[in-house]
Amino acid sequence: MGHLNNIFGAKPSGEVSTIKEIENRDLLYISYDENIPRSPRGLFVSFTIRNGRLESTEEDKNFNDPSTIYIHLPISEDFNIPSPPYWPSYIDLTPGQRFLYLNWLRNVDAPINIGYVFLYYYGLERQLLIGNFDKAFEQIIRLRNVHKNKSFLGYSESALIHSCILKDRLDLLLDLNKRTEISGFSNAQFLLAYNLKFDLTPQNLADIMWKSFYLSRKAMKDNRDNFEQIISEVLTEKYGSGSFPICNYDISKTRTVAESRFCNYSFPREIQNVEITDFYQCKGLMEDVELVFKIAYEKYKLRAAAERKAGSTKKSEEELEAARLKRNSSRYKKLLNDKKITAEEYEFLMQKNQPKQ
Repeated sequence: MGHLNNIFGAKPSGEVSTIKEIENRDLLYISYDENIPRSPRGLFVSFTIRNGRLESTEEDKNFNDPSTIYIHLPISEDFNIPSPPYWPSYIDLTPGQRFLYLNWLRNVDAPINIGYVFLYYYGLERQLLIGNFDKAFEQIIRLRNVHKNKSFLGYSESALIHSCILKDRLDLLLDLNKRTEISGFSNAQFLLAYNLKFDLTPQNLADIMWKSFYLSRKAMKDNRDNFEQIISEVLTEKYGSGSFPICNYDISKTRTVAESRFCNYSFPREIQNVEITDFYQCKGLMEDVELVFKIAYEKYKLRAAAERKAGSTKKSEEELEAARLKRNSSRYKKLLNDKKITAEEYEFLMQKNQPKQ
């Protein structure tokens, strides 16, 4: 059994030395403290939000959290280890789990129990708020595109959006849905647009529709760019421009909902969670969004049908004949399975259902 000081080395006078093989080692939090707390669950980072902006001190940046790697804790290679707990911390891992985790950090694309991904991710959330925002943002997108765990995708999506708002990096929200899978337009994005009096773009509406109307998903899976173009056309017809105005809707009576912003449990409660207007429950707003969707979806269906028809006219006689025979074959088989024809009748029909000579 060894210790990380054999790998990381003694604490240097300047920069912290780390394993060269570990990617993005500057995103890790490392402690050389020999006085290791029993558990990180009583530790809390103390940064706060004032006037919609994050405030922190230098002390916060040096604070240990669940992801902190304590080099004096033992590690050992062990192939028979249990899964990490649901809310993991480096302190609570066994020596074998620590060994597995540290080796995984060399390539975070490699498959591993999602608990280890969360452990690394806790530190990335902290980097988003009081560290290297851009690098942590990119690393989280990388993790999301590889580790498709529903819980992880939900927490990390929320963190990316809220951190962009808190750090005034709205530029990164513009193409987020093209860089990683996003479940829909969040209430935080709604509120931001509402307060800044921004209209919603066709891309924003597509995200809202994806979350609200199941039928929209088929259209967007077929051709999202095409569906967004149709939404833009509908908006122009209805509002005179290719955007959807929301600032005139009354949200004063719309109920609020508690939402998670971050899942690093060393963050203060007011940082982890937020009480926010649930725009999806704003009746007037969502009725108008639904109307735009219904018109756009009908246009999409008509165009899709026209494209299919245009495509069928370009088929050769042989292709059309093959399609006819295939349809007949399927129909005869269904009749047989439904016991509407006998086996002899089925054989007779199939003999007739042959290419013309």
